[in-house]
Amino acid sequence: MLVMAAAVALAPSVTCEAVLMVLAAVFGVLLGRWRASVAMLLLYAMTLAAVQFVPQLKDVALRTMLFSFALLVRKVFACSLMAYATVATTHVNELMSVLAKVGAPRTVAIPVAVALRYLPAVREDWGYIRDAMRMRGVSPSPLGFMRAPMRTIDCIYAPLLMSASRASDELAMAAVARGIENPVQRTCYLHISMGVADYVVLSVFLVAMVGTLVLKVLA
Repeated sequence: MLVMAAAVALAPSVTCEAVLMVLAAVFGVLLGRWRASVAMLLLYAMTLAAVQFVPQLKDVALRTMLFSFALLVRKVFACSLMAYATVATTHVNELMSVLAKVGAPRTVAIPVAVALRYLPAVREDWGYIRDAMRMRGVSPSPLGFMRAPMRTIDCIYAPLLMSASRASDELAMAAVARGIENPVQRTCYLHISMGVADYVVLSVFLVAMVGTLVLKVLA
């Protein structure tokens, strides 16, 4: 993901970004997340198509704002897809084992593990919040947000913040109970190592990053 982020940041043109997006979609398909990959690829194509109409706007401020927003979205799409595919197919214990094997400091490994543990809780809480909003006549859809933005924000963020506070306490207690403060090197019963497919994928993205760097220098 870091290699992809660097490649996208260095991409000198929309064509180069599109190629990187296709590579990210292929990566997602290889991990079994083909629906999300196709959906993100279609959204990316729709974003590129919508940007073509921005120069026709007469308002300079609006045109600049939309161009900046589209640029940000284009840069985020590929990395977001790869991050989603990786997180959705990686267990926390596997990730912790890999981070321990590469010598990542605990100040990095522990927050990442806690964040991954928290994502399923957020998804579950969001389902409860959405059902509660509908029972009270508040729509969680984008149209409902446009109709009553402040009420929608209150109904979403306040419960999520309370849930986050509760979940963080529970995760902290569970981590301490499992000996996360133990300074001894962690062990794992899973044998994780780089395979041929891993080296091939890493090589492809390294070549893509070097290629974007060369194109940026030549441009």
